Amino acid sequence: MDVVNNYSTGDGFGFMRDKKGILKRNIHNFDVIIGKDVEIGRLTNIDKGSYRDTVIGDGTKIDSLVHVGHNAIIGKHCLLVAGCVIGGSAEIGDYTHIGMNASIKDHVKIGKHVIVGAGAVVINDVKSGSVMVGNPARMIKDNLTKEQKWRMVGNV
Repeated sequence: MDVVNNYSTGDGFGFMRDKKGILKRNIHNFDVIIGKDVEIGRLTNIDKGSYRDTVIGDGTKIDSLVHVGHNAIIGKHCLLVAGCVIGGSAEIGDYTHIGMNASIKDHVKIGKHVIVGAGAVVINDVKSGSVMVGNPARMIKDNLTKEQKWRMVGNV
């Protein structure tokens, strides 16, 4: 899959209200950094950063129709499946799987080797090695072996 032209970048969805309550756009002067061996599906949007670069780590694979908010940091070798939304300033640890149509709230930190199930809505930080499902997301398992996790997402 060719990375070029599969996705779009632009200013993030960042606004502040002035003294009269009128919404004013925040400036997004930072960039999008794409690591090595990254694949990005069609119609995916990755927002530029407002206070730091938005980063996609080496080896990460992003399906079509994914949204990555401004200032987000996606770790190495992650899998983001169609329709998932990563809120602004969220941090996703290495080797994490985000299922179809899952949503990660802005500023949430997700550890390494986490599985977020399809349709889950993650509103709080998640420790490494957890399996999260539901709305709001709750942990159903932790401390699984790599093989057990791969089996859960259909990779074995």
